[in-house]
Amino acid sequence: PLQFSLLRCIAVFLALLAIYALRPQSGLWHRRWLAGNVCDRAAGAVLAAILAAFVVVVPFWEPGNTGLATENYNVAFWDHESKISFVYEQYGALAHSLLNGRLDLMQDPPEELLALDNPYDSTAREAAQVNSLWDHAYYNGRYYVYFGIVPCLLFQLPFEAVTGIQNLAYPPCMIVMGLLFLLASFGAVHQVVRRWFSQASSAAYLLSVAAIVLGSQLYYLFVRPYIYEYAIVCGTSLLMLALWFWLSAANTAVERRGALLAKLALGSLCMALVAGCRPQMELFAVLALPIFWQRYIAQKRLRSRARAGEAAAFLLPVVLVAAGLMWYNYARFGSPFDFGANYNLTGNDMTKRGFNVVRIGPAVFTSLFDLPRLKSVFPFLQETEVTTNAVIRTISEPFVGGMLAATPFTWVLGLLALPQTRQSLRRRPGAAGFVWLAVAGMVIITVVDCEMAGVLYRYLMDYSPVLLLGAVLCWLLLESVLARRAAAGETLAVTLLPVLRVAMAAAVAWSAVYRFFTLFATQPWLQGLNPSLYFNVARLVQFWM
Repeated sequence: PLQFSLLRCIAVFLALLAIYALRPQSGLWHRRWLAGNVCDRAAGAVLAAILAAFVVVVPFWEPGNTGLATENYNVAFWDHESKISFVYEQYGALAHSLLNGRLDLMQDPPEELLALDNPYDSTAREAAQVNSLWDHAYYNGRYYVYFGIVPCLLFQLPFEAVTGIQNLAYPPCMIVMGLLFLLASFGAVHQVVRRWFSQASSAAYLLSVAAIVLGSQLYYLFVRPYIYEYAIVCGTSLLMLALWFWLSAANTAVERRGALLAKLALGSLCMALVAGCRPQMELFAVLALPIFWQRYIAQKRLRSRARAGEAAAFLLPVVLVAAGLMWYNYARFGSPFDFGANYNLTGNDMTKRGFNVVRIGPAVFTSLFDLPRLKSVFPFLQETEVTTNAVIRTISEPFVGGMLAATPFTWVLGLLALPQTRQSLRRRPGAAGFVWLAVAGMVIITVVDCEMAGVLYRYLMDYSPVLLLGAVLCWLLLESVLARRAAAGETLAVTLLPVLRVAMAAAVAWSAVYRFFTLFATQPWLQGLNPSLYFNVARLVQFWM
């Protein structure tokens, strides 16, 4: 029988309110975001509050994620023996070692591991019944953390230094970085509008921000806040902050020299720190070219006397962070460019993984083009395994659809195949360069990830926010072109403009629904970890049951 639910009624009311606010005739579509209308800013505040609420709440949907640094943290949800599982302990152990003047971990490897001819062979470790640390780097007889050091320096190390308590849990750290990601998304899109699309409507701006947050894998990472997801969230948050600061610097008048230098330095600092979280994301540092091309190349400002101070503000943070990371790598593994991932004690021998072209096809298809599998009951999505005919081992985890296939907001990038779209973009060379580099980054990082590690759903976060920001540029370009032609009385533009508005809102709505159901359809499987939450949500959604 149907049951009344106040929470369901509130959710339906908010959905209907959003539909009404985003109807093609709404004032949100007819007012410029940069005009600063009070109602538009209030709508932005409501959107920010809703997105932030999920950032704060989702990590604690798994009961074992409560607490900060407690003795029995997460005991019942992993190995049932150790008080802190390997997915939580590594950064805490690294912080403790650093505070004691060591780069390796203080725990000694067992003698059985030291005695193996090839300790990276998981079969040999199992045969010798070696009780080694999982997913730790092992090099020259010592354990190391191969995950980037920056998250540890930002949170675990200062926490232990101040409180004396080890192993600060990852969820509160990820919440901080997640809120910074939201802030950077709002800020980056605002600067994009200022730079290239000053006539963009308020509705287009708000939908663009929502598309970046909801279209990425942000909340999926938060529902399983382990060390893997922690490093990715830190990296992607710093990446978005870097793009925000750089875009803001490009929009800052050269007469405001102090503000310009500060933004250049902060952007470069954040971008450099990305390498200490998730090195492959550093590829997007190339976006500095389209962002600053107009001022420093086209206008030849690099040849002016002012270039020295601005170049120093841009380059110095990169040099300092790079020097620190290269020293850290060299001191541990004998090479400034070796982060230690190949020495990982995991299910396959990473030292012999190498490059193999047969991995690329299945990885690209699964990561980008695999269609979501639907089912008739909650959560309506079904996980699928990566399929391949390759005889070599493919490290993978289940997917719920590829990035492009499952995110209609990105389909606008398909219009790049049209000469008219490319011609319109060429009038904004900075925006054109950003879009093309975002697409190229998606392809390159997909290949790099599959060759270096495997085909995992969380790896989509390595490029999805930047790809979605590139898609935002295309949506805003379409809106500006159609709005201008509709104002001039072109019949076709007058007809297509409302269609564009509905399509943009529908694409974001799909992302919101799809990502929400993803949280319940994928690991760590909340149906078993938090059955009360799972079945309450299932009952609220399936009101006909």
